[in-house]
Amino acid sequence: MKTQRRTLWYWLVPGVHVKRYIVLLAVSLILCVAASAGLLARLGPSAGTRVLLGLQQLLEGFLSPGATSAVVTTALIILLALSLALMAWALVLIVRSVVTAVARPALHEPLSRMVYRFWKAESLPRVVVIGGGTGIRPVIESLRTENVKLTTIVTMADSGGSTGRLRETMGVLPPGDFRNALIATAGGSTRSARLLGYRFPDDIDGIGGHNMGNLLIAALADIKGNFGDAVQELADILQLPGRVLPMSLDDISLRAHFSDGTTIDGEDQIPLQRKVIDRIEVMPPHAKPFVPALEALSHADCIIIGPGSLFTSLIPPLSIEATADTIARSSATKVLIVNAMTERGETDGYTTGMFLHKVEEVLGRSCIDVVVVSSTPIPAETLQRYAASGVNSVPDDLSRRPHPRVIEADVCSTANGMVRHDPDKLRILFHSLLGL
Repeated sequence: MKTQRRTLWYWLVPGVHVKRYIVLLAVSLILCVAASAGLLARLGPSAGTRVLLGLQQLLEGFLSPGATSAVVTTALIILLALSLALMAWALVLIVRSVVTAVARPALHEPLSRMVYRFWKAESLPRVVVIGGGTGIRPVIESLRTENVKLTTIVTMADSGGSTGRLRETMGVLPPGDFRNALIATAGGSTRSARLLGYRFPDDIDGIGGHNMGNLLIAALADIKGNFGDAVQELADILQLPGRVLPMSLDDISLRAHFSDGTTIDGEDQIPLQRKVIDRIEVMPPHAKPFVPALEALSHADCIIIGPGSLFTSLIPPLSIEATADTIARSSATKVLIVNAMTERGETDGYTTGMFLHKVEEVLGRSCIDVVVVSSTPIPAETLQRYAASGVNSVPDDLSRRPHPRVIEADVCSTANGMVRHDPDKLRILFHSLLGL
């Protein structure tokens, strides 16, 4: 019932370009009835009443005159209501037929919501999420069904697993982080998400261990000739409620500079060194940004960074040429969502302030407007289990600062002994933050 009320609401909000046509239809119907009555009057009373009189005489054979009059009146009212309902139904079917033909695959949401999204898209808050891996999935999932214009910009430096093998054998740009963002945007329980997330068993020759989403992206990139066109093609096929864009179309890799003066290349190799990371360098140094990604950042109302692996998922897209400058000059509210737990080989011993410091080393001092810190209570046994593997909660040392604004909120789940950001809790936070 609640879903039906929300579906009806989308038809009633201003600017959907539907109510005006309903009024026009009603006025046309009234004019049609008036014109019909006038025409029948000119033809004579008998022409307008012959059918009704015949029906009344037929009924009088079974009912009294008073009952007959009531039955005829009721029948006319029912007929009028039924005709109006049929007209409305016919209009919906016509519109749905046209929209389905234009949008290609079958609609995945109520027609009213789709029309609402189309006409209100330009007035919706523009939200850009930046990151990679599985860290930003809860953020995307929390926003995908909200009334926002959602764009996700993903890191394109993954070099391990199925992604690494495809980079070596096909020379394709890394699809792993892109695939994860697509799954989150599609919705984890949808058919599209299940298809993109399917992994072939390791014992299958050739494709064993490969992810179906990675293969699909690689195939489209080969068919279209470049990753940028493949991105657009896949978005059209999946009909997603948001865009997913790569940070660059260059063949990018990461180089970590450690505090002891050593370096290592390769996104998958960096955490394995178990050293203190001083900074991350994107190779080649002058990798070009993906222009649609820069345009999304420049027009954004809110830019959300994280959560995710600080050095291998969050900082790389910020380090691409012109990206940091675009973010810094944007009037958007810049939000940093800090990880709830540290990550071995990347942020051992980190505090909230250290996360902020590393991000602002790239973006510029005081660029971040809001820092979101988890205040979710973590059970003692969960903390002990994490500590045994060298992982600890990230302490908040930013409280009571004038800038940036620090929001401590219950945004995580501790189910099954795992500390993860929770889409439903994040949705509540974003409703307040974005005024949804």
